[in-house]
Amino acid sequence: MRRRTLMAGALTGVVLAQSGSTAGSAAVSGLDRLLFEPAGPDAAPVTVSALRTAVAKADADFQAVRYQQLAHRLPQLVRTAEATRDAAASPGATGAVATLLATVYTLATRLAVKLHEQGLAWSMADRAVQAARACDDPRTLAVAHRTAAVVLRRSDHHDQAQQIVIGAATNLRDATRLADAHDVSLYASMLATAAYAAARADRRDDAWTLAGEAGDALASRQPSGFGANDLELYRSGIARALGDYGAAVEHARRVRIDLLPTPERRARYWEDAALAWMGRGRPAEAWIALREAETAAPQEVLYRPWAQHLTATLLATEREATLPGIRPFAARIQAAGLPT
Repeated sequence: MRRRTLMAGALTGVVLAQSGSTAGSAAVSGLDRLLFEPAGPDAAPVTVSALRTAVAKADADFQAVRYQQLAHRLPQLVRTAEATRDAAASPGATGAVATLLATVYTLATRLAVKLHEQGLAWSMADRAVQAARACDDPRTLAVAHRTAAVVLRRSDHHDQAQQIVIGAATNLRDATRLADAHDVSLYASMLATAAYAAARADRRDDAWTLAGEAGDALASRQPSGFGANDLELYRSGIARALGDYGAAVEHARRVRIDLLPTPERRARYWEDAALAWMGRGRPAEAWIALREAETAAPQEVLYRPWAQHLTATLLATEREATLPGIRPFAARIQAAGLPT
């Protein structure tokens, strides 16, 4: 894996290669050492409470789209979590640490997925599932499997992605009976993930059936977390994946942006909106959505491939009169295709 320098000690440079890879590898160039290098002497165990606090801070970085900070934080956090697992003595402590370790691996997977670092994503997803199995918690295992399904989908293994997440959702339903509001939300989010995987495989009936089942689950009980507004955002992505750009725009219009709880979710909204408008042949609207994405989460457009690809496409339209500011914007994120 190519090494790149990290900005401000963690991350630098934004490069969009013609192959579609990005400076995402810069953001995870510290994480790739976790695949092959042994832990250093600074990887010491900590208390479960201290580890839980550290994991919460890392998760907050992800939710706030602070990819640079998360890339800097994760390598040491993974090593600390592994050392704490190895040092755990009692069964209760072992289970708690395994849960936290699975969460850390899942965060590493999600960051790698965001930045299109597929090799790292596969490895971290496998570690997340293994750690989740060790903790014997159906919710943690469900989240790990859902993340693994995303990795499979990103690698064009659509059938396997759909199967693994549906199987995990079924196991979650059977294990919890969906008695808790959080379980309802998690179950519905997993069905939505399966629906999007089906859409990416162009299985239209499966996609909309699964989305409908997710909606039925949310209507059956009061959810906590993933709800009807989040599902509407998924429906926009499903329609876009199926090539129904008009429907994608309509679904996006129904989403209450103010109800999306985190910058990461709001950035996802603007991604779907921008790509849907571009699919409809409306670059001016796509450009507006792209700028909104930058306002909501600057690192979303700085490091994510979709934003760099869309910027390059907008540059190619050569309609600066309707895309005011596109060239300075492109220069700022160093998008490929910017004329010198």
